[in-house]
Order: sequence, then C-alpha cells, then structure tokens
Amino acid sequence: MFGYIRANKPEMKVKEYEAYRGIYCSVCKALGRYFGPLSRLTLSYDAAFLALMRLSFAAKTPVYCSGHCSFNPAKKCNDCTNAEEELKYSAAVSMMMFYYKVRDNIADGSFWKRLAMYLILPYAFLKFKKAKAMYGEVCAIIAQAMENQRKNENSRTASADMAAHESASALGKIMAYGLPDGDGKIYRFGYGIGKFVYLADALDDMDKDRKTGSYNVFLCKYSRAGKDALTDEEKEEIRGTMNMSCAMAGEAYDNIKNKSLEPIVENIIFDGMYVTMNQLLKGKNKNERSL
Repeated sequence: MFGYIRANKPEMKVKEYEAYRGIYCSVCKALGRYFGPLSRLTLSYDAAFLALMRLSFAAKTPVYCSGHCSFNPAKKCNDCTNAEEELKYSAAVSMMMFYYKVRDNIADGSFWKRLAMYLILPYAFLKFKKAKAMYGEVCAIIAQAMENQRKNENSRTASADMAAHESASALGKIMAYGLPDGDGKIYRFGYGIGKFVYLADALDDMDKDRKTGSYNVFLCKYSRAGKDALTDEEKEEIRGTMNMSCAMAGEAYDNIKNKSLEPIVENIIFDGMYVTMNQLLKGKNKNERSL
C-alpha cells in the first residue's frame, strides 16, 4: 500500500469527510488491536480505502461511537462499531503488504535503506506470520503476485499494461475475497485501482529508480541518454493510461447494484485519484502533495 488512493477533501460534505476519517481512524485502532501499537505506523490511506470498499460491497452503513486518538488522547475521533471483520481484514492485508514492502526495499534500496530494512525485517515477519494465520489464501495471492511481478521486472518490460498486471490482478482478488462476485465486477474494480496504484508508484519513483538503477517501467519506456524529465507528450501518454485505469474502476463500480457509501467512494475514484495523478505528473514529491 502506497497512499495514492485518497479522498479529495475540498469536494466532500462535512458528514462524508467525518465518515471517511472515522474509517481511517478505525483501521488504525484495528491495527493496534490485532498487531500491536507499532503496527499503527504502517497505516495508509490505501488501507482505509480497502476497509471502505469492503463495507461498501457488503452494503453496510458504518455506525460510529465517539472516542479518542490513541496517539493523541486530546484529539477526538470516531470509531466504527459494526465493521470488525472488514477492519480486521484491512489491517491484516496492510501488514502483509508492509512485509513485502520491507523485502522489496532490501532488494532495491540504497545501502543505508537496506540496513534499516534488515533491522525492521524480524518485526515485519512476525506480524506477517500472524496475518497469514488469519487469511492464508490472501497471503498466497500476494506471494504469487510478488513472484510473478519479479519475473516481469527482470524482463525489463516497457509495457505499462504488462508491468502493472500482476499487482492489479492481486488487488482485484484481494478486493473480492470472500464476497459474492459471480460477474467479476468487484474484481474488475480492484484491478483498475491496482493498476492505477502501480503506475502512480512508478511515476513517483522515477527519479529514485534512475539513481539506483532499479526497474521502472516508465524509465524503460521513455529514458534516453542525457534526458531526465518527461516530455509533455510522454506525460499525456501516461495520463491516458492512468485515466483508463480510473475509468475501468469507475465503470465496474457503477455497475455494482448492492453497495453503500457511494458519495465517499465516488469522491475518491472520480476526484481524489485524478488529483493524485495530476500532482504526480507535475512532479510534486510526497511532501508537496496534498488533498
């Protein structure tokens, strides 16, 4: 999970934002309940989005009680009381992804980053084992996707569709896991979101990957000797590919009949994702981006 799937707060009603923030806070508390207080440091907007979508596809309307932030007791927050399974699932997937992110950083990071990741690895593996015991089938989905992803990256493919396929397919399966999805609409929704996240991460990491020599599909496709910045034409081509991912997710979501929380979900997939994409194409780094 990388934090690219976020709401566009200025376009939300107050009650919608409070409900969205309540799910975010509830995932944080679920991480603490199931994996200990340090696990809360892995919290991301993508994990909150997974919980939100699982609630939506289960056609549940969240019920909240007033509470306080565990990190800042003076700060009030809402806690969702009728979504324990969805919150537990999101927390477990978050810890699985954290473990694989640590391994990925060990494989591709700088010396000091690898050293830091080696120190974190025992903790990440311990929490990964606990998450695997909860959802072994989901863990197998992620593990297979990571193996296939590594093969694709070793081939240095310049195809964005091919490079993103394994990650996108994995998120489609994770999104649909345990839910009735005979027509594959939930899977297609997750696939579109997963493809967008992969491409957003590749776009965000271009400068870093250029320096380290790590695989990046956009570097393979567009990199030329003596050239660092993308041209306007290349940016528009990337925009078109990412727009198609958004459109796939949006079309699949529109065709799902039994769902809840539509205003929040639609804000994220029709506004928030486009804001993220535009900020990345402008070259804004993680500290400069805001929603």
